[in-house]
Amino acid sequence: MKLVLLFMISAVFPLVGQIAQSHPEFCGIPGGINPQLPPDVSATVTDDEAVLHIRRGTTDAVVPLVLGTLPSMISEIAEICPLADGRLVVFGKATWATNVYLVDQTKAVQLDSFTASNPVLSPDQRWIAYAKFYPAQVEGSSEYMIYDLAKTLVQNRPDGAEPTDTIDVGRVIFPPGHQNFPGSNTNLPDELRHFGAGRLYWAPDGRAILFEDRTPSDAGIVLVAIDEKGTPAASRHTLSATEICGRETPDGSTYNWKLDRVDVGPGAAGSRAILVDLSATGGDRCTPHVLQLRSEDFKAAKVEENVKPAYSRGAVVDGKEVIPPKKKK
Repeated sequence: MKLVLLFMISAVFPLVGQIAQSHPEFCGIPGGINPQLPPDVSATVTDDEAVLHIRRGTTDAVVPLVLGTLPSMISEIAEICPLADGRLVVFGKATWATNVYLVDQTKAVQLDSFTASNPVLSPDQRWIAYAKFYPAQVEGSSEYMIYDLAKTLVQNRPDGAEPTDTIDVGRVIFPPGHQNFPGSNTNLPDELRHFGAGRLYWAPDGRAILFEDRTPSDAGIVLVAIDEKGTPAASRHTLSATEICGRETPDGSTYNWKLDRVDVGPGAAGSRAILVDLSATGGDRCTPHVLQLRSEDFKAAKVEENVKPAYSRGAVVDGKEVIPPKKKK
């Protein structure tokens, strides 16, 4: 089943590409600046594989990009974000998601890989925030994660996961109370479902993330504060019909809406200023507008526990890789 799912994730458009450097938002640099690609790094992307070439003198070190144990059949490398310590975060374009690869440029080796929706590197290069992937054929829910670049591959997997797991990766930051396990973001009851996983916006200090959130009953904006250890504190601002439309609505109706631009200010004495460019469609004379909010306008998000199955075996336990016990005959 997992091999079939990974194949579905890796299915791509029938195009051949190289390094596009066309998504600077993935790198999380304030102002949307596109980082300079290291001059000794190039790539070859075909229908069958993706390979990084790292120039070393007169020869190339070849780093095949693999997703778990499978070749990465991506249409192009959308963006490469160089880290200060010499590692590279590589974002590959797949049909339904983005494949993320962590590469040690000095040793010319891939360190980790996983699949994500709307990933973005924090400005301080400590975290990658993203929505957990689920196939289009299932009833999924938006579950938001962070990957800690200061931790190892195994430390970024939950108990019961295999080191080659490319879906159940990272720590849940929203909804509060959720745990990360296979299927943790699928087949949830309606009252626990979240929709509209769009772009995630980091604060410049890398200690807060903001994103859209929709449920069957309302619409809102979520602000998640992250401490040094990656512990999340999620809060939510429920949007009124007037805030969505930009004007009073006689019947109180809400409309289709999206965030066009977000500016999360620095934390000062526990408070942040937040500017949100919001546009709505389908309403009577709704217009694009700017919401001016503060972190005090957000209330603690509701704790929503999903049901984690009991694991009797697993390759990862308490952030360490173990040898699973032999099955009893």
